[in-house]
Amino acid sequence: MISMIKGYSGPPRIATVCSAPVNNGDELEHMLLSDHEVRFASDGYTITTETEKLRSELRNGDIVTIDTSGIISRIYENEEHNATVFLTGQCNSNCIMCPCSDWERQNNMGFSDAWMRAYLDMLPSDIGTIVVTGGEPTLKTEQFFLVMETLADKFPCTETLLLTNGRSFSSRVLLERMLKHCPPLMMVGIPLHGADEQLHDAITRAPGSFHQTCLGIRNLLNHRVAVEIRTVVSKLNVQAMDNLAELICDSFPDVRIVTFMGLETLGNCAKHLDQVYIDLRESWPAVRSAIHRLMDHGITAQIYNYPLCSVDPGYWGLCRKSITPYKVRFPDSCTHCAVKSQCGGFFSSTLGVVKPLVRPVQFNGERA
Repeated sequence: MISMIKGYSGPPRIATVCSAPVNNGDELEHMLLSDHEVRFASDGYTITTETEKLRSELRNGDIVTIDTSGIISRIYENEEHNATVFLTGQCNSNCIMCPCSDWERQNNMGFSDAWMRAYLDMLPSDIGTIVVTGGEPTLKTEQFFLVMETLADKFPCTETLLLTNGRSFSSRVLLERMLKHCPPLMMVGIPLHGADEQLHDAITRAPGSFHQTCLGIRNLLNHRVAVEIRTVVSKLNVQAMDNLAELICDSFPDVRIVTFMGLETLGNCAKHLDQVYIDLRESWPAVRSAIHRLMDHGITAQIYNYPLCSVDPGYWGLCRKSITPYKVRFPDSCTHCAVKSQCGGFFSSTLGVVKPLVRPVQFNGERA
């Protein structure tokens, strides 16, 4: 949720939403929502515009930020009970199909250390899952370790997913420092785009990234850290899915899970659409073959960003509702699909730039 508060003249803030004053002795900011007003507890500043929208969309426990121009964003939705910890937009790779823009990769965009501490303090201690991400989150090294230490101390029973390109963990110094502070229920999600240096580095556009990534994965596995390998399926690597599966089976048989992901057509992906875009139904046979190779070796697989009609029914159990809810869209042809409620849908960006093949499922289990 993003809104513009017209006429806002207060300082930038990060605040927890609540319906009544909180006297718990902490120094955290609270945004008080009542039937009559919206105000901040620290200084009594009262918002006089957009109040009806704020009261209708925000709930107790939500966390919001507001900048000096009055742009207010919800960064944690309490009803979801899952949180994202975003450190930086910067990245040391420049993947050709990345949904982030050049501007995002070249700028920090993250919180200050003070705001990051406040955000982590505001999150409920019984939260279900936390995703630490970027850009490449390890590039903001000291804040990365601040986050790791806080998660280990405050959220020891929370499942944590660290999304990283893995290159930093080729450094034993950084790896050993993380191992001292990381939360106990952590899995590290790392993208591997091909089975060799030529293909992987062509996609990341970062020479040497394949060897660094593989070394990072091996280092983590050697220290019994759970690893998820992710691959974004594009026109560039679709024919290499079997080779990638073989590499994983031979070199990384102890990975926790392998995830095959459809494209999100934003940022670099939109910029290089003709080079990278492949319809999900067209890429599915290659993904299916790779899944069989992995399963033959006892390695679990899952599928992200593939609507159910693009996958054979026998594999629907591997499909996850992986797209962030506000990005999910369904074309009109999905209206009467028998499995729409179980389907993860399409990225809104995808439907905005291409026309994916859609075959709604009938009630008899067949496609229309």
